Amino acid sequence: MESTARPGGRVRDERVHEYPDPGGIFASCGQSYRLFRRRHATAVVDFLLHQLPRAPRVLDLACGPGTLGLDLAERGAQIVGVDASQEMLDEGRTWAGQRGLSEAVKWCCAPADEVDRLDGIGSFDGVVIADAFHWLDRERVLAALDKIVRPGGFVAVVGYRAPGTQREWWHPLLVRLREKHLGAADLAGPATAYIAPGVGHEEVVRASPFASVRVLRADYQRAYTLDELVGLQRTFAYSSAATLGVKQDAFETDLRTALRIVQPHGTFTTTLQAAVIVGHRP
Repeated sequence: MESTARPGGRVRDERVHEYPDPGGIFASCGQSYRLFRRRHATAVVDFLLHQLPRAPRVLDLACGPGTLGLDLAERGAQIVGVDASQEMLDEGRTWAGQRGLSEAVKWCCAPADEVDRLDGIGSFDGVVIADAFHWLDRERVLAALDKIVRPGGFVAVVGYRAPGTQREWWHPLLVRLREKHLGAADLAGPATAYIAPGVGHEEVVRASPFASVRVLRADYQRAYTLDELVGLQRTFAYSSAATLGVKQDAFETDLRTALRIVQPHGTFTTTLQAAVIVGHRP
């Protein structure tokens, strides 16, 4: 899709409608997300902390169970985690308690584009949106964040895999199995089709109030056992237990069989490139 946006201007997105139930996209994913999603690369956490003052106040938006926010809390940040899924927030509270971080994190259930209207939300030194920006109404979210990010603060869009870089080598196998059991369309949870963003995240950030951009890209390795890789599929909206329903057992049986064939020793490793897009006001 072409765009003629200039810094600070508007980017037209191809989304034709919003998700009717954003909190339901990741139904059934909460516990699996906490157990099987990998934490972000150390270079990502270090880079974000380098942008922040000491003892910062950080908003983890569309936080899930706090996969990134809790790592920042362990390094001294005060975190507010906001997500549309109460299930995810409940898992976040559990995880924070296990890590001794209950006092460092506040949890709020709300759609991302309404975060500026939450009672007592206050202001923030930085906002992180990790592996979630593609689910959001990005323009509306950035406009809302402009109201609550302090002068000199930032918005950071974090992805475990930089757009356009190579996916995990087993990704085509997963796609074929999803198509076998669910059909060709990517799903946004049990009842909704995925709406692909029309333009890249960096372009959207550059056209927002946070138009002064710096980008980190960092290589790192990921490794999974067979059980972990199967469990990881339960964390995705398009292959969650709620989405697969009665097909889950058959899907996971086929997945285990295929993975054992391609990797009999049961260890699955790959090199990925993380991406962090940090936008400040000009």
